[in-house]
Amino acid sequence: MLQAAFSADPAGFDPVRGPSGMSHVVIEQVYSTLMALDPDAKPYPELAESYEISPDGLQYTFKLRQGVKFHNGDDFTAEDVKFTFDRLRAPNSGYSYGAQVQDIKSVDVVDPHTVRFTLNKCVGPFLIYVAFPGSSIVPKKLVESGHDLNAKPIGTGPFKFVSYEPRSAIKFERNENYFEQGKPYFDAMEYRIISDITALTTGLMSGVVNFSNEIPPKDFASIKANPDLAALTLERSRYNWLLPNNSRKPFDNPKVRQAISYAIDRQALVGGAFFGLATPILGGVIPQWNWAFAPDLQPVPPNGAPEKAKALLAEAGYPNGFETTMTIASSFPNLMAIVPIIQQNLAKVGVSAKIGTMEIPRYWDEVWSTSNFDITTMYWLSPLADPDDFVSNNYHSGMAINVQKYSSAEMDKLLEDAKTASTQEQRKELYRKMQELSFRDMPIVPLVNGWLLIGHTKKLQNYRPMRTGFLKTLKDAWFE
Repeated sequence: MLQAAFSADPAGFDPVRGPSGMSHVVIEQVYSTLMALDPDAKPYPELAESYEISPDGLQYTFKLRQGVKFHNGDDFTAEDVKFTFDRLRAPNSGYSYGAQVQDIKSVDVVDPHTVRFTLNKCVGPFLIYVAFPGSSIVPKKLVESGHDLNAKPIGTGPFKFVSYEPRSAIKFERNENYFEQGKPYFDAMEYRIISDITALTTGLMSGVVNFSNEIPPKDFASIKANPDLAALTLERSRYNWLLPNNSRKPFDNPKVRQAISYAIDRQALVGGAFFGLATPILGGVIPQWNWAFAPDLQPVPPNGAPEKAKALLAEAGYPNGFETTMTIASSFPNLMAIVPIIQQNLAKVGVSAKIGTMEIPRYWDEVWSTSNFDITTMYWLSPLADPDDFVSNNYHSGMAINVQKYSSAEMDKLLEDAKTASTQEQRKELYRKMQELSFRDMPIVPLVNGWLLIGHTKKLQNYRPMRTGFLKTLKDAWFE
């Protein structure tokens, strides 16, 4: 049996209601999606056997696998696909990732094993959106009968849900009728909830659990030194950022925001807060493993440029610097580790930043949701693989996550055009322009991209980690 350790409880098992990453690593084991993502986050057909895209990019026709059954024995058909996406798109669905389905005009059943999506406009990441755990296909007949998927999820995935005990464990058993013949290879799987990160590491070291992708950076050397454990690293889709409040003086001046960026020694953040297990972000926030990464757009030196920062502050009318505050969510150890280093960096260019801390959920209510801060820090975890997911939510003026109050008609148009352009080449050029504008305006200050840190028993074979941090590929692994 695979026993994996996680630090947090899920927030629901129904794809339309599970908003958190911990919900998604359960959902992806129990359900399946039309498309799936490979370890490098590229989409391939899963419940779909094949697909066709119309020349204008507005219609996607999926041919579905035949003979697939839900865990309760119901047959999977095109009706389930239509029902699933109509449910996600319903005005009162409460779906947290509604932006992914908002451009679907209609979903039509062509025949029992063919379904056609018609879009209002081209959506570059559409195949990736239908591979997201929230797009998992649910059984129409069962849900319409009143079954609560949040209490007992039922899908077509590699594992059947057995039980959930809050703050303790989630248990699964093998789906013997899974459509990928012979898989999964584990008879059972258990997700242990171990909220104390040190106890999580201890559990892996002692063999109480045999897998985790949440190893704290401070403990990774111990995992590597253990002869019974494999230690893996992978640059992932999580980055840490600093948010200056663009609506407050002096941060309403782009030169001041640029100065803050140049003042920061990102290499010191990597060494001091991440024990060397992170990549400094010297350009835009799209990571170097993604196709829209712009390697020649890296204007910030790894150790910062304090003299340039001072010159920019002088140009902005602050030759002697200024005083400000940094309000930090104390519940995130990585954020707490980087803030004193940032404070020292800013002091060297004349910016005196007083640190204040606040626990979640008070921080969400009093700081984040009201934009009540001078400077704050946070991390962004992209659940997808498309460049749009790294930038639109954070740089577009119409998005709720734009808490730094940045508004630029030029940026909004670039983001919209990049998402809807018909070819990857066109999209790449638009994301390049978007990143160039992000340097000029510097509405957020990218810091570092933390790596995925994984430890597991060496008996585990053929496990391939995913850039997204998801665990779909566990179905392909086995114990020797």
